[in-house]
Amino acid sequence: MKQKLLLIIALILTAKLSHSQIIDRYGFNTGLSYSTQTWDYKLISFDSDNKYKFGFQAFLQAEKDFGDFLALRTEFGYIQKGFKNNSIDLKFADGTTAELINENAVLHDLALNIGLKAKPLKSDFSPYLLAGLRGDYMISNSCIMFKEPASGMTFNFFEPEFKEFNKFNLGGLIGVGINIKDLIYFEVEYNPNFTKNLDNKGLSVKDNCWGAKIGLNINKLIK
Repeated sequence: MKQKLLLIIALILTAKLSHSQIIDRYGFNTGLSYSTQTWDYKLISFDSDNKYKFGFQAFLQAEKDFGDFLALRTEFGYIQKGFKNNSIDLKFADGTTAELINENAVLHDLALNIGLKAKPLKSDFSPYLLAGLRGDYMISNSCIMFKEPASGMTFNFFEPEFKEFNKFNLGGLIGVGINIKDLIYFEVEYNPNFTKNLDNKGLSVKDNCWGAKIGLNINKLIK
């Protein structure tokens, strides 16, 4: 409940800042996410070293400067997380093997980022560091899917676990980038989760995500 309240307050803050005259730059960014999940089975010995998968991300952003070398940046947008099938093979009693239809487990999340940006150099090509928080809210998901050859029936692997996932998760956000003439920027980020997607007596699940994106400060373009 506290986490949801924090997300609502942050969204209201972002909306007010976005319409404020004190914003120094605003725009959007888009790029790729590169994510996986750690599934820790507590009661059985099972290797769940899931593979990383690529996804899409897109954010609206607003930024306020505090002097020449610091800025506060807020972002709100969409990001895909999840993982790729780690060579799971399913065999039936008749000896047939299930056909893999969809090898990616995908979480479709709305995300809010709040970070402090440090800009050590004041130049046309300015590197920067970013550190802050990311709140994710899962709006839907798609599971790894198999098909039984004999009947043609399909079924979603991990579906029972996905139904128990927490909707909201909180994590850190660490980034490094370069700003070109205060107009375009390139950024690489790391988003380790603080909270867990699922934590019960038998299983613990946690996100791990990287990202790369390109952004445009629209107000600098039309200035």
